[in-house]
Amino acid sequence: MVVGVLFIALAALVRFVLVPTLSKLPGDLDVNPVYEGTGTLLNAQALQAGDIANVVASDVPVTIDRHIYVSSTDGDTALAHDDITLAAPGLSVPSNHTYAIDRKTMDAAAGDSGEGVEPHSGMTIALPLHPDPAASYQYYDSATRTTVPMTYVDSGTVSGRDVLNYTVEAKGALRDPAIAGTLPPALPKSLVGSLAPLLPADVQQSLGGALGQLADPVPFTYTAVTRINLAADQTLGSPIDAQLNQQIIANVEIGGQLVPVMPVLSIDTALNDQSISDAAASAKSQAMQLNLISVVAPIVLLVLGVLALLTGILRRRPRAIIQSPAQRENLSVR
Repeated sequence: MVVGVLFIALAALVRFVLVPTLSKLPGDLDVNPVYEGTGTLLNAQALQAGDIANVVASDVPVTIDRHIYVSSTDGDTALAHDDITLAAPGLSVPSNHTYAIDRKTMDAAAGDSGEGVEPHSGMTIALPLHPDPAASYQYYDSATRTTVPMTYVDSGTVSGRDVLNYTVEAKGALRDPAIAGTLPPALPKSLVGSLAPLLPADVQQSLGGALGQLADPVPFTYTAVTRINLAADQTLGSPIDAQLNQQIIANVEIGGQLVPVMPVLSIDTALNDQSISDAAASAKSQAMQLNLISVVAPIVLLVLGVLALLTGILRRRPRAIIQSPAQRENLSVR
């Protein structure tokens, strides 16, 4: 009976103490998803040299290497890193981000988490465990450093994993210093004029009429437009598949209004097959472990406890004393 009670107590301990402790972002997270696709890029060297014919490189192969890992944890807070490197022929743009994340909600952790942590709000590297399609999740866009809604589309299957499909759209001033640092803040007026043949007709008209009134050099501002299609695992919330389309657009101010001049960066990428396969395999393994701990182990311990308890109860029942005929005869004589 004591053993049975211990087993039942252990089942409750596993289900209500151990499972909540383990059902959050693991402290040993370390993955390297890779996006592949094509892009249109501004050739800064050709631009500075006045080589107008080679200023824009179109349909070049691009890759985005992400290194997502957790460097430390403190209770329900994790210090998560998302190191992103955009690579193309003759171009490599690293953009590294550090977030303090709540390991259960996967949103920003409360309070100041130290120097170098990027303030944010919303999802960054994954959704929480068992994401709810009815929940109003928000996404943090590192290019504009703004938070935008995640729109639920539908459910589906990717590489044998059940997923929830979301779309994200973000647009705003470019605020990622790593990307902004690769773009010219201003260009000589003569060089801007020579770019006119490369621009759409309406931009040529707006720019041509106002070029004489612009400062020399002409200051530029940049707008980032990001579109993401995300397939998140229904159990773990981790990305299984994703497509990323992003544009960085150069603008000039004419008459108090920003006029888009041209995209200086435009990429259309998706997770490659190996990254999708690795994400699905990892999700399957972790989901099995989670199911083993949260469902199978408590049930087995509970059943063993009940069986041991019943065995103990049955063994405590008084047993009848079996007497031989001679013993019964002696008792009757007495």
